[in-house]
Amino acid sequence: MIIEFPYGGEIIEMEFPDDTAILSGNYHSAITDGEVYTKIEREYLDRFKDFGDKKISIVINDLTRRVPTEKILDIVFNFLPVEKVRILVATGTHSVLTEENLKQILGDLYDKLKSKVACHNCDNRKILEKIGITSSGTPVEISRKFLEAEAVICINSVEPHFFAGFTGGRKSIVPGLAGRDTVIANHSLAKSGEAKSLNLENNPVHLDLMEAAEMAIKSPLFSIQLVLSRNGEIIDLFCGDIAESFYDASKLARDIYSIPIEKTYDIVFAIGEYPLDINLYQLQKAQEHGAEAVSNGGILVVIGACEEGVGSPYFMKLADDYPTAQSALSEAAMSDNRFGIHKLIKTARRLEKIKIWYVTKLDDNVIGKVYFVPKCSPQDALRDALDYFGGTANIAVLRDACFLVPERIDVKGGM
Repeated sequence: MIIEFPYGGEIIEMEFPDDTAILSGNYHSAITDGEVYTKIEREYLDRFKDFGDKKISIVINDLTRRVPTEKILDIVFNFLPVEKVRILVATGTHSVLTEENLKQILGDLYDKLKSKVACHNCDNRKILEKIGITSSGTPVEISRKFLEAEAVICINSVEPHFFAGFTGGRKSIVPGLAGRDTVIANHSLAKSGEAKSLNLENNPVHLDLMEAAEMAIKSPLFSIQLVLSRNGEIIDLFCGDIAESFYDASKLARDIYSIPIEKTYDIVFAIGEYPLDINLYQLQKAQEHGAEAVSNGGILVVIGACEEGVGSPYFMKLADDYPTAQSALSEAAMSDNRFGIHKLIKTARRLEKIKIWYVTKLDDNVIGKVYFVPKCSPQDALRDALDYFGGTANIAVLRDACFLVPERIDVKGGM
């Protein structure tokens, strides 16, 4: 069979065995633009009638999320004056956005809003204020622009996240508008086995994020949490309190993005798609999700062009101290809280059970340094994987693997 998938801005047509399984999420129809407007209007006017008299900060995402920011802002500006608004881009530890990036996010609103936009810089200590320490020991430093706002609107989307459980909600604030030390301390909790996609109940990363966000919220806050289809259509949205709207959205997101599977596979191709295929740091989401569908002793092939390179140098530098997967599971690594260590540890745990191959446009030495086996092309990876299994194997292709999460079920239908 021929399977098409994106790679580096192009669509690849690749032949797989006819019995290859295609893993895809549950279909949900999108709501209309009118329904989106009505939901925001009803909740906004019901809860926050006096926002128009305050200085308002609107927190939006950068390009690592598929949020239709322009559409939501267009609606919001029906209820509050633009001159009262400041836009805060919750970049977390990501790079500060370029003018072109902002045009992509804001669209036709760019000219009207460009003088009102502030991109967060987690390393600029002058814009941060320490407000406390969480029960897990995370020092909470937050952007003063956020803390000084008289009212806040957060616009976010909720999808699975490979160690926070789900994106969205509290992540607009932490890590979105937090200092690097805050993010490092929170991410150090990702070494826990409970820090994984779809898990919120006992996930230490999520619980710490919630505690830190609650400490930071000093003013009235209106949360707009979107649940999107793979192509960016709005399936539904939840508004109001940031915790309530996030939890409601995460329930729907789980239904959309989790894929029940009754068996695992010898070979799984995990396809990273835009925007999380842009660098190696983001692409690991595809690795962690795809690995859930691989049988012990199997091979995971992660596909993502990584046009912007590594994305974050921190876990690459850590690999100098932990040059093998075995060393990343050492006592020293487990007690190491430097930024990015969770990336190496999660990979090393996977490599105890499966092989992980990567197809990217990065140098092979970069891929090999963080324990992966580089392959020149998807076709080469399939050929080599079939050779490894003697020519026949159970194969699955996981589309949009940075977002979709296979979940093993038993024959009775239980997760």
